[in-house]
Amino acid sequence: MRSILSGAIMLLVWMLMSGCGVGYALIKSEAKLDRLAVPMTKAQVLDHIGHPDRVLKDDGRVLVWEYSLTTRKQWWYELAYCPLSMWVGGCLVYPITNFLSDQREQPQHVVLIDNELCAWGVPTAIAQRRRACVAVGAPSGGGGSWARPEPVVSGRGPIDRDTIGRYQTMAVMLFDDAAGAQGTGSRVAGIVTTLMLDLDVHMVERAQLDDVLREQVIQLTHADDANALKIGKLVGAQAVIVGEVQQWERHEQERTNSVSLALRMIDVETGLLLFSGQGHLTDPTNDNPESSARLIIHRILTQFGTQAGLLGSGRIGVYWELQEEQGGRFYLVRELRGGLPAEKAGLKVGDRVVACNGEPLSGIKTEREAKGLCRVEAGKVLQLDVRRAEQVLDVYVTAEKRPGL
Repeated sequence: MRSILSGAIMLLVWMLMSGCGVGYALIKSEAKLDRLAVPMTKAQVLDHIGHPDRVLKDDGRVLVWEYSLTTRKQWWYELAYCPLSMWVGGCLVYPITNFLSDQREQPQHVVLIDNELCAWGVPTAIAQRRRACVAVGAPSGGGGSWARPEPVVSGRGPIDRDTIGRYQTMAVMLFDDAAGAQGTGSRVAGIVTTLMLDLDVHMVERAQLDDVLREQVIQLTHADDANALKIGKLVGAQAVIVGEVQQWERHEQERTNSVSLALRMIDVETGLLLFSGQGHLTDPTNDNPESSARLIIHRILTQFGTQAGLLGSGRIGVYWELQEEQGGRFYLVRELRGGLPAEKAGLKVGDRVVACNGEPLSGIKTEREAKGLCRVEAGKVLQLDVRRAEQVLDVYVTAEKRPGL
């Protein structure tokens, strides 16, 4: 009897350990994308499929999220490999079977325009649909330009490409809320953090800030600069970003909104103002103030990024990812924006860019280094060394001026 009971317990343990791969594959299956439908808001997308594994783009209007998902039939492979999974570690080393089959997790992209779902699927399959999404709302005269008004922004301060290296880590404090719009400061602070990460600046995580605030018994909302600098030092930041949302109004009947905000970047050791920016937008094209706030912040931080040497003043209209293969790094072209310089110059989705202006990417160590090599000023030519299948090409792209500059 005892041996039978022991055998049953062992069988149950075996099923639980080996079965975790099956459960994981079901939870992470690309089938979850079947829950998506148009129209759907950003909040609804998050409710249906959860938070993304990576935010690939957030430029004030276009959001691109990446989810790493298994194929629909992956759970069958996991079920078939259950005995092997058990013997080599089961849950402890999952997904071990990924090394034995070609059913590994693959990236799936979800594209939102102005916080509205537009397209989803594997990156190469939705390239055309994403361009169509971006073109929605373009003037009837064509040209692919967006009819949404540009915010009025300004940014200035002494920080530049010679001094930006002193500020490897920054922290964003909660912004002051707009009158009658509770929570807007927190939302704006989150947008600032995301866009600063896009500039390859290391940002202190919100949870770490909250822990320090509790220990110091300091309220982040409406905290003065002295407290902000104190918190910045405690979390290891060299600079803090503080600010306020001055206006956040939605006009339901007219379907318009008005947003204004300001931010300041301060050296935590000296209290020196490094950069300040402010912006305002009254947008008649939608009734979503958060989209307007994101656009304002994007334009302000574009000015900061170009001034600090983190961005060139020119853009070529390409979305590429830094990848590594056989010890060498390169940019893989994922997407091209229609009508912009890269597409006009003949660059294609799937191209591998191995050098910019004759400088190879193979030996670079960080994303910031790669961006520095491929940075270009408005009106200047960027030479790209491209590998396309068996071909070796030189592509010359003349950059256009970034919006907001």
